[in-house]
Amino acid sequence: MRKIWHIGITDLKLIVKDKMFFFWSLLFPMIFIYIFGSLFTAGRTDTKSALMVLNKDKGQWGAYLIEKIDAPGIELKKVDAIPKDYIRFVIIPENFSQNIEAFKSQSITLMQKSDSNLKAGRMAETKIMQSIIKLITEMIIKGEKDIKTFFDKKPEFRSMVEIKTRFPDKTITKIPSGFDHTIPGILVQFIMIMVLVSGGIIVMEDRKRGILSRVLFSSASYLELLGGKFFGRLLMGLLQSLILIIVGMIMFHLNLGNFLYSFLNILIFSACMACLSIFIGSVLNSEEVIVGVAILTGNIFAALGGSWWPMEVVPDTFKIVGMISPSYWAMKTFHQVIFFKEGFSEILINFVVLSVFFLVFMFLAVRYFKIRD
Repeated sequence: MRKIWHIGITDLKLIVKDKMFFFWSLLFPMIFIYIFGSLFTAGRTDTKSALMVLNKDKGQWGAYLIEKIDAPGIELKKVDAIPKDYIRFVIIPENFSQNIEAFKSQSITLMQKSDSNLKAGRMAETKIMQSIIKLITEMIIKGEKDIKTFFDKKPEFRSMVEIKTRFPDKTITKIPSGFDHTIPGILVQFIMIMVLVSGGIIVMEDRKRGILSRVLFSSASYLELLGGKFFGRLLMGLLQSLILIIVGMIMFHLNLGNFLYSFLNILIFSACMACLSIFIGSVLNSEEVIVGVAILTGNIFAALGGSWWPMEVVPDTFKIVGMISPSYWAMKTFHQVIFFKEGFSEILINFVVLSVFFLVFMFLAVRYFKIRD
């Protein structure tokens, strides 16, 4: 075990001593974090659910609906025409009251800017639905025969129905967006790139220079040599994660949800990449080819796996294709832990799939690991 530790630490020191290490492990990932974090951060201009209302209705029901929508947390503003500059606005049609009293179906239009605050938008949509449901419930209580005399009654009667809403258990508590999505995504991407590039190059160079042969012919066994190489690359992935997590917590108030589950996710994913880097370093014979293959593989896996954008916003076909990427299962775990607050039983399947990737990559690493060309 001591020899495995020594070989692993030696490889890690080689990486850290490289003059470009902190650029590739910190500065360059921070550029990605800032770009994608800003791109997928919900708008911050309407955290209190700004809502403009254009009431075209000629009767009383449109105004009554607006009265119900206007509530704490909703910044409601009535307008006389469709605004040119808006965050979100709702249009009540001109025949709204007439259709209600005739018991006809109709539509209410809600328009919202794509860069508006997602949470505020959900709050506004929920409040509108609450108001519509409450209105319909009061109509049912009043009865069909007396619907036209609804507003002749006292306000106390019209307020007798109270509707409370809440999210179902284990539903999403935060929209997968912002830096809480981006930092884990870039972390996953750069674990792939850093471990595959640096780990693969060191394996290739050690083989060509005869270092692997000298270590093997010393007191270390084949399994200790292979184990040491694996351990070194595992440490690379964990170090890359630690750097981005610390910076993310300090600069962007990163939330990892359940830290134990997030750590297990990082550990298993890093182990997958450690094995894959040994395989790449064993079958490829030049630094340029290793760099090209590693960066291409890392970026493809990152795109398919949801490191750049939330998988919740992509088509189902894209999600199915993304399942071939280990990063898909790592990012799915992060989302379930950070945004859905799910427990171990829900994320266990992700760990099982990542473990299968680990066994496949470990088989390839053991099968093709070469001491000399």
